[in-house]
Amino acid sequence: MKTQTKKAIMIGMLALIVSSSLAACGSNNNNGAGNTANSQSSNNANNTKGTGNNAAATSDTASEGTNAAASTPDISKHVKLTWAALGDPPKDFDAVKAKLNEMTNKDLNADVDFVWIGWGDLDSKYPLMLMSGQNVDMIYTAGWLGYSDNAKKGAFTELTKDMLDKYAPNAEQKLPPEAWSNATVDGKIIAVPRNYLEYQDAGLAARGDIMGKAGLTALTSLDDVEKYMEAAKATDPKIVPFNTGASVGDYPLTSFVLKEKSLISVPGLPANMLLFDPLETKPQVSSAFDNPDLLAAYPKIREMFQKGYINKNVLNNKTPSRDSFQAGQSALAAYGDNQFRDSFNGINTAHPDWNVSFQSFSPEGPFIKLAYDSGMMAIPSSSGNKERALMFMDKFFSDPNYYMLMIYGIEGKHWEYTADKSQIEVPAGTDPSLYPKWQYPWGFGDWVGFNKPSTTDYPDYAKHVEHMASVAKDNPYANFKPNTDSIKNEIAALNNVFLKYGGALAYGAADPDEALKKASAELKAAGYDKVKAEIQKQLDEFTPGS
Repeated sequence: MKTQTKKAIMIGMLALIVSSSLAACGSNNNNGAGNTANSQSSNNANNTKGTGNNAAATSDTASEGTNAAASTPDISKHVKLTWAALGDPPKDFDAVKAKLNEMTNKDLNADVDFVWIGWGDLDSKYPLMLMSGQNVDMIYTAGWLGYSDNAKKGAFTELTKDMLDKYAPNAEQKLPPEAWSNATVDGKIIAVPRNYLEYQDAGLAARGDIMGKAGLTALTSLDDVEKYMEAAKATDPKIVPFNTGASVGDYPLTSFVLKEKSLISVPGLPANMLLFDPLETKPQVSSAFDNPDLLAAYPKIREMFQKGYINKNVLNNKTPSRDSFQAGQSALAAYGDNQFRDSFNGINTAHPDWNVSFQSFSPEGPFIKLAYDSGMMAIPSSSGNKERALMFMDKFFSDPNYYMLMIYGIEGKHWEYTADKSQIEVPAGTDPSLYPKWQYPWGFGDWVGFNKPSTTDYPDYAKHVEHMASVAKDNPYANFKPNTDSIKNEIAALNNVFLKYGGALAYGAADPDEALKKASAELKAAGYDKVKAEIQKQLDEFTPGS
């Protein structure tokens, strides 16, 4: 992400105070992944150009923080840091990890090891890892991963002003007050956020050879997608035109609706439970079960499923469509635009005859600026090495060698600068799949100062970013964070209903009339009307831009 409206799959924006100069109204931006099914990584993910910010964080509460900053952290004891990363490791990850440990042994007297949470296991393993007491020192978190709810449950270590002064001074200086505000829950900083803003976008990777057979130049609607799928099936009957999976958070085709309306999830609730359009003058909350545009889309998607255009095991499939696409087992793949940018070279190298392109779910927008909480790194409460973990995070704000190694791999082996140092390129003869540019696990770092464009970016990527930047809108409800204490039992009950029917409707795996009839009764029994009324009341009372 994960863009979608990356907040129809994402949640969270909070209130904070690092010090009085960092104080800001709790911000809970929405980085939703426009799907009505389970949460997206992609996520994630997903999206595009960062805006710089080097506002230094200062404090009125001076003396204690100053004294802490003046003291030198004690790193005399060797420790092993465990990093919980999302997805699967790149092919050549062991070589990169070995290089990383050379650096951390020298700089921090620490080794870094990794545990991986695959996309198909994200919904089950991620919360279990946080709540089981497993010794994990660093973990990615974001609005779309429910960081606010996890923080309220005590899953993350509070990062106090003294800790930041002493162990993360570079992050503290580079990150602006708004970033720390986004990383705050109930007045406590619970993560180190990224230092850039992005615009949300997501779409489908499509094959130009099939587009030509379908008589299409772009995929701008469900009707276009159906024509494309029909042509894909005619081209190769063994292909599943959209071989996707709800369990891995792939964007469903309902994203065309969510993106067009700029729908985002209500912060503090499970992703996609209630949606609203923050650009409306008086936004109204709705859900996958009563939003008129979604209700109109379900029958069309159901038809595609019944024709075999969507895989029958979509609700349990643990292989992302992007993997099936690259393997030639799907004619479409769901991507965030940044995600596609970083995958383009590998796809194009393996399948140059495809003429692959990125088809945005909403090419003309609207695009909403996503907040800093779209990607953060937190220290689980179970960590036994909190201070050293924070020092490690700080390296990504101060030392480009750390950032470039983890994002791009080993210089000279996986990547190199162009002659004018303006871009990154893959060395001649190198397999780009050994260490493709990595997005997901890195919720922090000086993206603004260290990141570079790549010679392998997909055609028109820079033009797409420029267009988004020119029309992107601020989210006037970025700081909206409802109080759910009076409806928390109903929310828990509703979540089971949404999980039971939401994905089935979004991917066409259930008859809409039948599923909606059953869902309606179960929603009523679970307290949907009460929850919707309470959230709408608080939304009406909120002052946009506050």
